[in-house]
Amino acid sequence: MPHYAPASAGGLLGRTTAAKESGSRKESSVSPSRTSSGAMDFIKHQINKEKEKRKSLTEESMKPRSAKLEISMESPPLVSYGTPEHSTGALLSGQLKLHVTDQPVRLEKFELELVAKLKYAKPVSKDCSDCQVNAKELKKWKIISDPKAFEKGTHSTPFSYLLEGHLPATTHNSLGSMDYVLTAVAVSTSQEKMKISHALDLKRSIFPPEMDRSAIRLFPPTNLRVEVAYPPVIHPIGEFKVMLSLNGIVSKEKELVRRWRLRRLLWRLEECSKMVSKPCVKHVQKVGGEGKGIEHLDTRTIGFGELKEGWKSDFALEGGGNTMIEFPCSINLNAKPVCDVSHPTSFAVQHRITLELIVVEEVLSSKSTTSWNATSSARVLRMAFTVFVTERQGQGISWDEEQPPLYDEVPESPPGYSYSNIEDYDAGELGELSPLPVSNPFQQGESSNSQPP
Repeated sequence: MPHYAPASAGGLLGRTTAAKESGSRKESSVSPSRTSSGAMDFIKHQINKEKEKRKSLTEESMKPRSAKLEISMESPPLVSYGTPEHSTGALLSGQLKLHVTDQPVRLEKFELELVAKLKYAKPVSKDCSDCQVNAKELKKWKIISDPKAFEKGTHSTPFSYLLEGHLPATTHNSLGSMDYVLTAVAVSTSQEKMKISHALDLKRSIFPPEMDRSAIRLFPPTNLRVEVAYPPVIHPIGEFKVMLSLNGIVSKEKELVRRWRLRRLLWRLEECSKMVSKPCVKHVQKVGGEGKGIEHLDTRTIGFGELKEGWKSDFALEGGGNTMIEFPCSINLNAKPVCDVSHPTSFAVQHRITLELIVVEEVLSSKSTTSWNATSSARVLRMAFTVFVTERQGQGISWDEEQPPLYDEVPESPPGYSYSNIEDYDAGELGELSPLPVSNPFQQGESSNSQPP
Protein backbone atom coordinates (compact mmCIF):
# COMPACT_ATOMS: atom_id res chain seq x y z
CA MET A 1 0.00 0.00 0.00
CA PRO A 2 1.32 3.46 -0.73
CA HIS A 3 2.53 5.28 2.20
CA TYR A 4 1.58 8.99 2.53
CA ALA A 5 4.04 10.95 4.52
CA PRO A 6 2.51 13.65 6.81
CA ALA A 7 2.97 17.26 5.88
CA SER A 8 6.15 18.47 7.51
CA ALA A 9 7.81 21.81 7.82
CA GLY A 10 9.82 21.01 4.70
CA GLY A 11 6.77 20.06 2.63
CA LEU A 12 4.60 22.31 0.51
CA LEU A 13 1.86 22.54 3.07
CA GLY A 14 4.36 23.24 5.77
CA ARG A 15 6.03 25.93 3.73
CA THR A 16 2.67 27.56 2.96
CA THR A 17 1.65 27.55 6.61
CA ALA A 18 5.01 28.94 7.65
CA ALA A 19 4.70 31.65 5.02
CA LYS A 20 1.25 32.60 6.31
CA GLU A 21 2.50 32.69 9.87
CA SER A 22 5.51 34.79 8.94
CA GLY A 23 3.25 37.14 6.98
CA SER A 24 0.90 37.54 9.89
CA ARG A 25 3.85 38.13 12.18
CA LYS A 26 5.14 40.81 9.85
CA GLU A 27 1.73 42.45 9.73
CA SER A 28 1.40 42.30 13.52
CA SER A 29 4.89 43.64 13.95
CA VAL A 30 4.32 46.47 11.49
CA SER A 31 0.78 47.56 12.36
CA PRO A 32 1.50 48.55 16.02
CA SER A 33 4.42 50.70 14.97
CA ARG A 34 2.32 52.37 12.28
CA THR A 35 -0.49 52.88 14.76
CA SER A 36 1.82 54.28 17.43
CA SER A 37 3.53 56.59 14.96
CA GLY A 38 0.15 57.85 13.73
CA ALA A 39 -1.00 58.47 17.29
CA MET A 40 2.22 60.31 18.11
CA ASP A 41 1.83 62.48 15.02
CA PHE A 42 -1.74 63.30 16.01
CA ILE A 43 -0.66 64.18 19.58
CA LYS A 44 2.16 66.37 18.29
CA HIS A 45 -0.26 68.10 15.93
CA GLN A 46 -2.65 68.82 18.79
CA ILE A 47 0.17 70.13 21.00
CA ASN A 48 1.40 72.46 18.25
CA LYS A 49 -2.16 73.62 17.65
CA GLU A 50 -2.60 74.45 21.34
CA LYS A 51 0.72 76.31 21.38
CA GLU A 52 -0.28 78.39 18.38
CA LYS A 53 -3.63 79.14 19.98
CA ARG A 54 -2.00 80.24 23.24
CA LYS A 55 0.50 82.33 21.30
CA SER A 56 -2.27 84.08 19.38
CA LEU A 57 -4.18 84.72 22.60
CA THR A 58 -1.05 86.07 24.26
CA GLU A 59 -0.30 88.34 21.32
CA GLU A 60 -3.89 89.54 21.31
CA SER A 61 -3.81 90.24 25.04
CA MET A 62 -0.50 92.10 24.68
CA LYS A 63 -1.95 94.47 22.11
CA PRO A 64 -2.57 97.91 23.56
CA ARG A 65 -6.28 98.51 23.89
CA SER A 66 -7.71 101.90 23.17
CA ALA A 67 -10.46 101.47 25.80
CA LYS A 68 -11.36 99.33 28.80
CA LEU A 69 -14.45 98.67 30.90
CA GLU A 70 -14.97 98.96 34.65
CA ILE A 71 -17.93 98.12 36.90
CA SER A 72 -18.00 100.23 40.07
CA MET A 73 -20.50 99.25 42.75
CA GLU A 74 -22.12 101.97 44.86
CA SER A 75 -24.76 100.04 46.78
CA PRO A 76 -24.09 98.56 50.23
CA PRO A 77 -23.73 94.78 50.67
CA LEU A 78 -26.66 92.99 49.07
CA VAL A 79 -28.75 91.49 51.88
CA SER A 80 -32.38 90.43 51.68
CA TYR A 81 -33.90 90.86 55.14
CA GLY A 82 -36.68 88.50 56.15
CA THR A 83 -38.05 85.27 54.75
CA PRO A 84 -38.48 84.87 50.98
CA GLU A 85 -42.23 85.33 51.38
CA HIS A 86 -41.96 88.67 53.23
CA SER A 87 -38.63 90.13 52.12
CA THR A 88 -38.58 93.24 49.92
CA GLY A 89 -35.26 92.27 48.37
CA ALA A 90 -31.98 94.12 47.96
CA LEU A 91 -31.29 97.26 45.94
CA LEU A 92 -28.38 97.12 43.50
CA SER A 93 -26.77 100.25 42.07
CA GLY A 94 -23.49 101.16 40.47
CA GLN A 95 -21.65 102.79 37.59
CA LEU A 96 -20.53 101.26 34.31
CA LYS A 97 -17.43 103.13 33.20
CA LEU A 98 -15.76 103.21 29.80
CA HIS A 99 -12.16 104.47 29.92
CA VAL A 100 -10.96 105.67 26.51
CA THR A 101 -7.18 105.92 26.84
CA ASP A 102 -6.05 106.83 23.36
CA GLN A 103 -7.98 107.82 20.28
CA PRO A 104 -11.77 108.14 20.16
CA VAL A 105 -13.60 104.82 19.97
CA ARG A 106 -16.74 104.19 17.99
CA LEU A 107 -18.91 101.44 19.43
CA GLU A 108 -21.68 99.60 17.68
CA LYS A 109 -22.69 97.54 20.72
CA PHE A 110 -22.57 98.53 24.37
CA GLU A 111 -24.74 96.73 26.92
CA LEU A 112 -24.87 95.42 30.48
CA GLU A 113 -26.56 92.21 31.56
CA LEU A 114 -27.49 90.69 34.94
CA VAL A 115 -27.75 86.90 34.85
CA ALA A 116 -28.63 84.32 37.51
CA LYS A 117 -26.56 81.17 36.91
CA LEU A 118 -27.53 77.85 38.46
CA LYS A 119 -24.74 75.30 37.98
CA TYR A 120 -25.28 71.59 38.54
CA ALA A 121 -22.44 69.49 39.92
CA LYS A 122 -24.20 66.36 38.60
CA PRO A 123 -25.88 67.39 35.35
CA VAL A 124 -28.12 65.18 33.26
CA SER A 125 -25.48 65.02 30.52
CA LYS A 126 -21.90 65.53 31.65
CA ASP A 127 -20.67 66.54 28.18
CA CYS A 128 -23.40 69.14 27.54
CA SER A 129 -22.67 72.70 28.60
CA ASP A 130 -26.37 73.62 28.49
CA CYS A 131 -27.15 70.85 30.97
CA GLN A 132 -24.37 71.97 33.31
CA VAL A 133 -25.50 75.60 33.64
CA ASN A 134 -29.02 76.98 33.70
CA ALA A 135 -28.76 80.73 33.04
CA LYS A 136 -31.66 83.15 33.42
CA GLU A 137 -31.50 86.78 32.40
CA LEU A 138 -32.84 89.11 35.09
CA LYS A 139 -32.15 92.49 33.54
CA LYS A 140 -30.48 93.92 30.45
CA TRP A 141 -29.41 97.50 29.89
CA LYS A 142 -28.68 98.68 26.32
CA ILE A 143 -26.38 101.67 26.74
CA ILE A 144 -26.54 102.61 23.06
CA SER A 145 -29.04 101.72 20.36
CA ASP A 146 -27.04 103.07 17.40
CA PRO A 147 -23.29 103.28 16.78
CA LYS A 148 -21.77 106.07 18.82
CA ALA A 149 -18.31 107.62 19.15
CA PHE A 150 -16.73 108.12 22.58
CA GLU A 151 -14.02 110.70 23.01
CA LYS A 152 -10.93 110.28 25.15
CA GLY A 153 -11.73 110.20 28.87
CA THR A 154 -14.05 108.36 31.25
CA HIS A 155 -17.70 107.86 30.34
CA SER A 156 -19.97 106.70 33.19
CA THR A 157 -23.43 105.21 32.96
CA PRO A 158 -25.45 104.61 36.16
CA PHE A 159 -27.53 101.46 36.60
CA SER A 160 -29.81 100.11 39.31
CA TYR A 161 -31.96 97.06 39.85
CA LEU A 162 -34.09 95.62 42.64
CA LEU A 163 -33.22 92.00 43.41
CA GLU A 164 -36.57 90.64 44.53
CA GLY A 165 -36.95 89.08 47.94
CA HIS A 166 -37.83 85.58 46.70
CA LEU A 167 -34.52 85.16 44.85
CA PRO A 168 -32.23 82.62 46.58
CA ALA A 169 -28.97 83.79 48.07
CA THR A 170 -25.58 83.11 46.53
CA THR A 171 -24.78 79.47 47.33
CA HIS A 172 -21.91 77.04 46.73
CA ASN A 173 -22.04 73.44 47.93
CA SER A 174 -21.23 69.93 46.74
CA LEU A 175 -24.37 69.59 44.59
CA GLY A 176 -24.17 72.90 42.74
CA SER A 177 -23.95 76.65 42.97
CA MET A 178 -26.09 79.74 42.54
CA ASP A 179 -24.41 82.94 41.32
CA TYR A 180 -25.44 86.38 40.13
CA VAL A 181 -23.12 87.92 37.54
CA LEU A 182 -23.01 91.36 35.95
CA THR A 183 -21.49 91.21 32.46
CA ALA A 184 -20.67 94.26 30.33
CA VAL A 185 -19.87 93.87 26.62
CA ALA A 186 -18.68 96.53 24.20
CA VAL A 187 -17.91 95.94 20.52
CA SER A 188 -16.29 98.59 18.35
CA THR A 189 -16.89 99.12 14.66
CA SER A 190 -13.48 97.51 14.02
CA GLN A 191 -14.80 94.35 15.79
CA GLU A 192 -12.65 94.89 18.84
CA LYS A 193 -14.49 93.24 21.73
CA MET A 194 -14.26 94.30 25.36
CA LYS A 195 -15.85 92.26 28.13
CA ILE A 196 -15.85 92.41 31.92
CA SER A 197 -17.76 90.43 34.56
CA HIS A 198 -18.51 91.15 38.20
CA ALA A 199 -19.91 88.51 40.58
CA LEU A 200 -22.49 89.65 43.13
CA ASP A 201 -22.74 88.19 46.62
CA LEU A 202 -26.41 88.14 47.60
CA LYS A 203 -27.09 87.15 51.21
CA ARG A 204 -30.18 86.66 53.35
CA SER A 205 -30.71 87.59 56.99
CA ILE A 206 -33.64 86.42 59.09
CA PHE A 207 -34.62 88.41 62.15
CA PRO A 208 -34.36 86.14 65.20
CA PRO A 209 -37.47 85.93 67.40
CA GLU A 210 -37.45 87.25 70.92
CA MET A 211 -38.31 83.88 72.50
CA ASP A 212 -36.65 80.51 72.01
CA ARG A 213 -38.56 77.64 70.51
CA SER A 214 -39.67 74.82 72.83
CA ALA A 215 -40.33 71.21 71.91
CA ILE A 216 -41.45 68.13 73.83
CA ARG A 217 -40.69 64.52 72.92
CA LEU A 218 -42.21 61.41 74.52
CA PHE A 219 -40.58 57.97 74.53
CA PRO A 220 -43.14 55.24 75.29
CA PRO A 221 -43.45 52.69 76.82
CA THR A 222 -41.37 54.49 79.45
CA ASN A 223 -42.39 57.65 81.27
CA LEU A 224 -39.42 59.56 79.88
CA ARG A 225 -40.22 62.99 78.53
CA VAL A 226 -37.67 65.41 77.04
CA GLU A 227 -38.23 69.16 76.91
CA VAL A 228 -35.84 71.19 74.76
CA ALA A 229 -35.52 74.97 74.37
CA TYR A 230 -33.36 76.19 71.49
CA PRO A 231 -33.09 79.27 69.24
CA PRO A 232 -34.82 78.69 65.88
CA VAL A 233 -32.39 81.04 64.08
CA ILE A 234 -28.62 80.51 64.37
CA HIS A 235 -25.58 81.98 62.62
CA PRO A 236 -22.48 80.44 61.05
CA ILE A 237 -20.21 82.39 63.43
CA GLY A 238 -20.71 82.20 67.19
CA GLU A 239 -22.39 79.72 69.49
CA PHE A 240 -25.88 79.26 70.85
CA LYS A 241 -27.30 77.64 73.98
CA VAL A 242 -29.58 74.61 74.16
CA MET A 243 -31.46 73.82 77.37
CA LEU A 244 -32.62 70.24 77.93
CA SER A 245 -34.73 68.71 80.69
CA LEU A 246 -35.23 64.93 81.00
CA ASN A 247 -38.33 64.26 83.12
CA GLY A 248 -39.99 61.10 84.45
CA ILE A 249 -36.74 59.32 85.25
CA VAL A 250 -37.97 57.74 88.52
CA SER A 251 -40.94 55.39 88.91
CA LYS A 252 -42.11 52.85 91.47
CA GLU A 253 -43.46 49.42 90.62
CA LYS A 254 -44.58 47.33 93.58
CA GLU A 255 -41.41 46.60 95.55
CA LEU A 256 -38.99 48.06 93.00
CA VAL A 257 -37.98 51.65 92.39
CA ARG A 258 -36.77 52.17 88.82
CA ARG A 259 -34.74 55.12 87.56
CA TRP A 260 -32.98 56.14 84.34
CA ARG A 261 -29.53 57.69 84.64
CA LEU A 262 -28.09 59.83 81.83
CA ARG A 263 -24.68 58.54 80.80
CA ARG A 264 -23.88 60.42 77.59
CA LEU A 265 -25.29 63.24 75.47
CA LEU A 266 -24.34 63.73 71.83
CA TRP A 267 -25.38 66.56 69.52
CA ARG A 268 -24.66 67.32 65.90
CA LEU A 269 -25.68 69.90 63.34
CA GLU A 270 -26.54 68.48 59.94
CA GLU A 271 -26.83 70.23 56.59
CA CYS A 272 -29.30 68.63 54.20
CA SER A 273 -29.04 69.67 50.54
CA LYS A 274 -31.31 68.80 47.64
CA MET A 275 -30.66 69.59 43.99
CA VAL A 276 -32.85 68.74 40.98
CA SER A 277 -30.78 68.65 37.79
CA LYS A 278 -32.81 69.96 34.87
CA PRO A 279 -31.95 68.91 31.29
CA CYS A 280 -31.59 71.11 28.26
CA VAL A 281 -33.89 70.91 25.26
CA LYS A 282 -31.74 68.26 23.55
CA HIS A 283 -31.70 65.86 26.52
CA VAL A 284 -35.30 66.15 27.73
CA GLN A 285 -36.02 62.53 26.84
CA LYS A 286 -33.38 61.28 29.28
CA VAL A 287 -35.54 62.27 32.27
CA GLY A 288 -38.88 61.25 30.78
CA GLY A 289 -40.22 64.54 29.48
CA GLU A 290 -40.26 68.27 29.96
CA GLY A 291 -40.49 69.66 33.47
CA LYS A 292 -38.79 66.66 35.08
CA GLY A 293 -35.29 66.24 36.46
CA ILE A 294 -32.95 64.05 38.48
CA GLU A 295 -32.98 64.63 42.22
CA HIS A 296 -29.74 64.48 44.22
CA LEU A 297 -29.53 64.49 48.03
CA ASP A 298 -26.59 65.12 50.32
CA THR A 299 -26.34 65.25 54.12
CA ARG A 300 -23.20 66.26 55.99
CA THR A 301 -22.25 67.18 59.54
CA ILE A 302 -21.12 70.76 60.14
CA GLY A 303 -20.85 70.59 63.94
CA PHE A 304 -20.88 67.99 66.69
CA GLY A 305 -20.13 67.51 70.36
CA GLU A 306 -20.23 64.95 73.16
CA LEU A 307 -20.94 65.45 76.86
CA LYS A 308 -20.31 62.91 79.61
CA GLU A 309 -20.94 65.23 82.55
CA GLY A 310 -22.24 68.67 83.40
CA TRP A 311 -25.90 67.90 84.18
CA LYS A 312 -27.81 67.93 87.43
CA SER A 313 -30.14 65.08 88.41
CA ASP A 314 -32.91 64.95 90.98
CA PHE A 315 -33.99 61.38 91.75
CA ALA A 316 -36.78 62.29 94.15
CA LEU A 317 -39.73 59.96 93.78
CA GLU A 318 -42.19 62.81 94.15
CA GLY A 319 -42.66 64.43 90.75
CA GLY A 320 -40.86 61.65 88.86
CA GLY A 321 -37.40 63.25 89.08
CA ASN A 322 -35.57 65.11 86.35
CA THR A 323 -32.16 65.78 84.81
CA MET A 324 -31.35 69.27 83.53
CA ILE A 325 -28.47 70.57 81.46
CA GLU A 326 -27.61 73.65 79.38
CA PHE A 327 -24.83 73.25 76.83
CA PRO A 328 -23.35 75.39 74.01
CA CYS A 329 -23.39 74.45 70.32
CA SER A 330 -21.60 75.99 67.37
CA ILE A 331 -20.92 75.44 63.69
CA ASN A 332 -17.48 74.34 62.53
CA LEU A 333 -16.30 76.97 60.06
CA ASN A 334 -13.81 74.53 58.51
CA ALA A 335 -16.81 72.62 57.17
CA LYS A 336 -17.71 75.69 55.07
CA PRO A 337 -21.39 75.82 56.05
CA VAL A 338 -24.06 77.16 53.73
CA CYS A 339 -27.00 79.23 54.92
CA ASP A 340 -30.54 78.07 54.37
CA VAL A 341 -31.67 78.47 50.77
CA SER A 342 -35.01 77.75 49.20
CA HIS A 343 -35.72 77.54 45.48
CA PRO A 344 -39.19 76.43 44.39
CA THR A 345 -38.10 74.02 41.65
CA SER A 346 -34.34 73.46 41.66
CA PHE A 347 -32.63 73.21 45.03
CA ALA A 348 -32.93 73.71 48.77
CA VAL A 349 -30.59 73.71 51.79
CA GLN A 350 -31.92 73.06 55.29
CA HIS A 351 -30.39 72.42 58.69
CA ARG A 352 -31.34 70.43 61.75
CA ILE A 353 -29.88 69.72 65.17
CA THR A 354 -29.95 66.10 66.30
CA LEU A 355 -29.74 65.10 69.97
CA GLU A 356 -28.97 61.61 71.27
CA LEU A 357 -29.28 60.74 74.96
CA ILE A 358 -27.94 57.41 76.20
CA VAL A 359 -29.66 56.39 79.43
CA VAL A 360 -29.23 53.22 81.50
CA GLU A 361 -31.70 51.64 83.87
CA GLU A 362 -31.06 51.14 87.60
CA VAL A 363 -33.33 49.48 90.15
CA LEU A 364 -33.61 49.59 93.92
CA SER A 365 -35.47 46.92 95.87
CA SER A 366 -37.44 47.62 99.00
CA LYS A 367 -35.15 45.33 100.98
CA SER A 368 -32.05 47.37 100.11
CA THR A 369 -32.46 51.09 100.58
CA THR A 370 -28.95 52.23 99.63
CA SER A 371 -27.52 50.24 96.72
CA TRP A 372 -28.78 50.73 93.20
CA ASN A 373 -28.24 47.84 90.81
CA ALA A 374 -27.67 48.50 87.12
CA THR A 375 -29.64 46.32 84.72
CA SER A 376 -28.77 45.35 81.18
CA SER A 377 -31.41 47.70 79.82
CA ALA A 378 -30.29 50.86 78.06
CA ARG A 379 -31.96 53.19 75.63
CA VAL A 380 -30.94 55.77 73.05
CA LEU A 381 -33.30 58.74 73.00
CA ARG A 382 -32.94 60.38 69.60
CA MET A 383 -34.67 63.56 68.46
CA ALA A 384 -34.15 66.17 65.72
CA PHE A 385 -35.25 69.80 65.42
CA THR A 386 -35.16 72.14 62.45
CA VAL A 387 -33.07 75.30 62.76
CA PHE A 388 -32.56 78.16 60.32
CA VAL A 389 -28.95 79.13 59.54
CA THR A 390 -28.68 82.72 58.32
CA GLU A 391 -26.28 85.63 58.22
CA ARG A 392 -26.22 88.13 61.05
CA GLN A 393 -28.25 91.28 60.59
CA GLY A 394 -25.45 93.62 61.65
CA GLN A 395 -26.07 97.35 61.34
CA GLY A 396 -27.90 97.14 58.04
CA ILE A 397 -31.59 97.66 57.43
CA SER A 398 -33.84 96.94 54.50
CA TRP A 399 -33.67 99.29 51.54
CA ASP A 400 -37.34 100.25 51.78
CA GLU A 401 -36.78 101.57 55.31
CA GLU A 402 -33.94 103.82 54.12
CA GLN A 403 -35.79 105.56 51.30
CA PRO A 404 -37.48 108.94 51.89
CA PRO A 405 -41.27 108.98 52.27
CA LEU A 406 -43.35 108.78 49.15
CA TYR A 407 -45.76 111.52 48.03
CA ASP A 408 -48.78 109.69 49.43
CA GLU A 409 -47.04 109.17 52.78
CA VAL A 410 -46.31 112.87 53.43
CA PRO A 411 -48.71 114.12 56.15
CA GLU A 412 -50.77 117.27 55.82
CA SER A 413 -49.03 120.59 56.36
CA PRO A 414 -49.60 122.52 59.62
CA PRO A 415 -52.51 125.04 59.63
CA GLY A 416 -51.84 128.39 58.02
CA TYR A 417 -51.99 131.82 59.72
CA SER A 418 -54.46 134.51 58.67
CA TYR A 419 -52.88 137.90 57.98
CA SER A 420 -55.49 140.68 58.31
CA ASN A 421 -55.14 144.45 58.90
CA ILE A 422 -51.43 144.46 58.28
CA GLU A 423 -50.01 148.01 58.37
CA ASP A 424 -46.52 149.26 57.76
CA TYR A 425 -44.61 150.42 60.83
CA ASP A 426 -43.46 154.06 60.92
CA ALA A 427 -40.84 154.82 63.56
CA GLY A 428 -41.28 158.58 63.13
CA GLU A 429 -44.64 158.53 64.92
CA LEU A 430 -43.00 157.72 68.26
CA GLY A 431 -41.13 161.06 68.42
CA GLU A 432 -37.77 161.55 70.09
CA LEU A 433 -36.58 158.94 72.57
CA SER A 434 -34.93 160.11 75.81
CA PRO A 435 -32.00 158.04 77.10
CA LEU A 436 -32.57 155.94 80.21
CA PRO A 437 -30.48 156.79 83.30
CA VAL A 438 -27.84 154.17 83.93
CA SER A 439 -26.21 153.88 87.34
CA ASN A 440 -22.90 152.10 87.87
CA PRO A 441 -22.79 150.50 91.34
CA PHE A 442 -19.03 150.23 91.21
CA GLN A 443 -18.62 153.97 90.73
CA GLN A 444 -21.07 154.65 93.57
CA GLY A 445 -19.10 152.37 95.88
CA GLU A 446 -15.85 154.13 95.10
CA SER A 447 -17.38 157.59 95.79
CA SER A 448 -18.82 156.52 99.14
CA ASN A 449 -15.53 155.00 100.18
CA SER A 450 -13.63 158.19 99.30
CA GLN A 451 -15.69 160.36 101.66
CA PRO A 452 -14.21 160.79 105.17
CA PRO A 453 -16.16 159.34 108.07
